[in-house]
Amino acid sequence: MHREVAGGATTMHAMTIKAFGGLDVLTGQEVPVPKTRPGHVLVKVDAVGVNYYDTLIRSGAVSRNIALPHVGGSDVVGVIAVTGEDVTAFEPGQRVIVAPGYPTDIAEQAYRPENEAPSYFPTGTFEWGGYAQFMQVSARWVVADDTGLPPEQLAAIPLVLVTAVHAVKTVGNVRPGQRVLVQAGASGAGSMAIQVAKALGAAVIATVSTEAKAKLARELGADAVVNYRAASVVEAVRAFTSGDGVDVVIDPVGGITLPDSIGSLRPRGTIVNLGLSGGAAATIPNLYQFFRNELHLVGSWMGSMDELRFGLGLVRQGKVRAALDQVLPLAAAREAHRLIAESRVTGKLVLLPWAT
Repeated sequence: MHREVAGGATTMHAMTIKAFGGLDVLTGQEVPVPKTRPGHVLVKVDAVGVNYYDTLIRSGAVSRNIALPHVGGSDVVGVIAVTGEDVTAFEPGQRVIVAPGYPTDIAEQAYRPENEAPSYFPTGTFEWGGYAQFMQVSARWVVADDTGLPPEQLAAIPLVLVTAVHAVKTVGNVRPGQRVLVQAGASGAGSMAIQVAKALGAAVIATVSTEAKAKLARELGADAVVNYRAASVVEAVRAFTSGDGVDVVIDPVGGITLPDSIGSLRPRGTIVNLGLSGGAAATIPNLYQFFRNELHLVGSWMGSMDELRFGLGLVRQGKVRAALDQVLPLAAAREAHRLIAESRVTGKLVLLPWAT
């Protein structure tokens, strides 16, 4: 049993990475509860979302310069347990959301927009994240939770929400009446991109790999869905747009999807890439088609605090909801990573640090 910090607990349960590698490097152990520094808060973690990015941290694909042992986890929601000196915006017992990304360099704390800072990375990259019962974070990277959602639903939202708002609204500049293709529409990022695009007034066609994923994409608002394993994505998009092609492609996959993304665009359309689960390398199949049609290929990296707040506004309005697949205890983190690696997740997985 673990006592609350207020009761004097000095240790907590966490899933740590002691070396970079496969599933077996994720290890449950007792670690010290962080001592709250000035300007910081200690959050009792009620729930933490699991992302593909977490598997990259574990494997060492993001960086081998992460100090070990390490605790990952970007999607953190919970309750303020302790406030450090100089913190006036929050108080113990307050429900909060930890920003899913922020600059870790002290010299870049005032950088705006935050995601353009060189030291901006998803939460849990170089500093400890939410795969634990408590997490310490600077108070400037915490927002009050006024969504009214239960923790397990809310923890499925922040990272993919801020990423989708930045990719769809800011970078993709999606507007009412436009048509948008969302690759991997039942993934965490894809499921959120569908909802943000619909909230902005666009018509959406999404790609999926199974009927269960097609069902989710439709429930989230997709106007059309194509199973890329059974039909041509480009032909489906052309049919959906009466031959014109889409205005914007939102692609959280990368690599293998680029040819279909290019083939689905109208002249002067835009591909927004925000992921590489489909491969870190990609080839433009026909440069003449690419430059003749003045196509745009642009990257998108997470999002700012303002974009997070905009997205949370959509949540409060009921325009965006969690696409929650499973809720597991923190001790099942290995299983969560395995399910992601095997593409067996429809939406998001969430871990509960206090569940037995």
